[in-house]
Amino acid sequence: MGMGHTRWATHGKPTTQNAHPHRTGHVVLVHNGIIENYQEIRQRMIEAGHEPQSETDSELFGFLVLEEMNKGADLTEGVRRAFEHVEGACSVVAMSEKEPGTLVGVRLGSPLVAALTKDGEGLLASDAQPILEFTQDVFFMDNGEMAQITDQGLRFISLKDGKALERKSTHLEWGADKLDKGGYPHYMLKEIHEQPRAIVDTLNGVLDRGRAEPFPMADQPGVGILRNAEEIILIACGTSYFASLLGKYWIEQFSGIPVQVEHASEFRYRNPVLRRGAVVVGVSQSGETADTLAVITDMKRRGIKTLVITNVRGSSLSREADATFYTSAGPEIGVAATKTFASQNTLLLSWAGFLAIEKGHESAKAMRQIFDELIRLPHLLEAYLNNGISTMAKQVAQQCMSVKGFFFIGRGYSYPIALEGALKLKEIAYIPAEGYAAGELKHGPIAMIDKDMMVVVLAPQDRWREKTISNLQEVKARGAVILGVGDPGDEALRSQCDHWVPLNLGAVNVSQLNPSLYPFLTALVVHLLSYEIAVLKGTDVDQPRNLAKSVTVE
Repeated sequence: MGMGHTRWATHGKPTTQNAHPHRTGHVVLVHNGIIENYQEIRQRMIEAGHEPQSETDSELFGFLVLEEMNKGADLTEGVRRAFEHVEGACSVVAMSEKEPGTLVGVRLGSPLVAALTKDGEGLLASDAQPILEFTQDVFFMDNGEMAQITDQGLRFISLKDGKALERKSTHLEWGADKLDKGGYPHYMLKEIHEQPRAIVDTLNGVLDRGRAEPFPMADQPGVGILRNAEEIILIACGTSYFASLLGKYWIEQFSGIPVQVEHASEFRYRNPVLRRGAVVVGVSQSGETADTLAVITDMKRRGIKTLVITNVRGSSLSREADATFYTSAGPEIGVAATKTFASQNTLLLSWAGFLAIEKGHESAKAMRQIFDELIRLPHLLEAYLNNGISTMAKQVAQQCMSVKGFFFIGRGYSYPIALEGALKLKEIAYIPAEGYAAGELKHGPIAMIDKDMMVVVLAPQDRWREKTISNLQEVKARGAVILGVGDPGDEALRSQCDHWVPLNLGAVNVSQLNPSLYPFLTALVVHLLSYEIAVLKGTDVDQPRNLAKSVTVE
């Protein structure tokens, strides 16, 4: 039996002294989350004669367990009682030299997943992915639950009163074979190339392909909630927030239903005014994002209908909401979200098409064309990936290594992709980068533009192109290096750029696509550009510093 943990320090520097597991006497533990009253506990433990060896809040929980076991409690009861003194959202896994063969885990905020293999081996992890090598049947623990693993098996206990709980496992379709890099040098590159498959699988998962009409949503509880929504409020963080911004453009344009997009970390601490008929939607790749989960929990308490978009069945958000729409991207190992971004966009565009037809919106007639093109889109993206886009991204990356920073600009559908491009570059290459709505440059950011800045201009042939090119000319006049992304035949745009990446689909002219699909193409460009720059810089592409795959604390 053993335990290990990799995490960035939330209290204290990332040093050996502060690293997990923590030992306090005969108690050893690992911890996710934050103990908010750690200073009070620390002072109490010092007064009791204990000597903390680290700067962390985590170690202090071990002293609480030690105190309870010194009073006569066994390990399981000692951990349960220790939580009575803790404020904050966290999860803990603990063992004791006095009880060899017993492992105790508690979830009170941060996610915890339990499993039992066919050979009777018990497993605990903060995510299902590391368990898949051993079993595809897992238990996503709820808040206030304990898991005890012994040679007798796995059992669940209530944190509140210590009574036994009955739990059912969730079977995951993901296999361990999908966790392999598949010959790619990094998971991120593999996952970029998996975007076409993620789109196909997501469409197959949410649509009833036995029906002939466009965007036929498969029957499930969430469809009725979506159909009756008079306003949609999308709650998200990070890349999921940018997907939600795209969803706002699509849903409002095609269905006429008002959509608000909110940062979960801000929304949860406001007193939002919600109109009757509003549906609050949590968008999260992992289904465990702490701030998003807190919003959905609060909305349910207030009697407001809730939906969730997530990639993980059985996750906390999927259990908390009234209904869930699942993306089908499969496991995503790289911290920087790529294929889950594509699958979220696919689902949100499908919502827009479904609602357009349901509401009899004037755009409903165009939905057949958009639907047919969306079905073909994965093949076109594969062609784009195979037609040299990776090579072009690598060449541009080599030519721009001397710039001091990046601006990504776009309008309309390209604005959320500009934000996404800047985030990816910051995440994995650690380069200063900002994403802006192109029309906002003159309201301050243009003061930053000079010859050492590269401006990535996303300007496909949509209704915003002309205005975007006007903004390009503004930054070019101030000496910026321009990387243009647009249609292969757009010579007017290309002539104004120092570097050029065409949206080249080979035999299919990109201008024949409905402009609402352009973001799937431009997203590939910004993902690959960030990846190639990070590789040249020698950073850890899949596990960038200071970041976690699932943000399970505030």
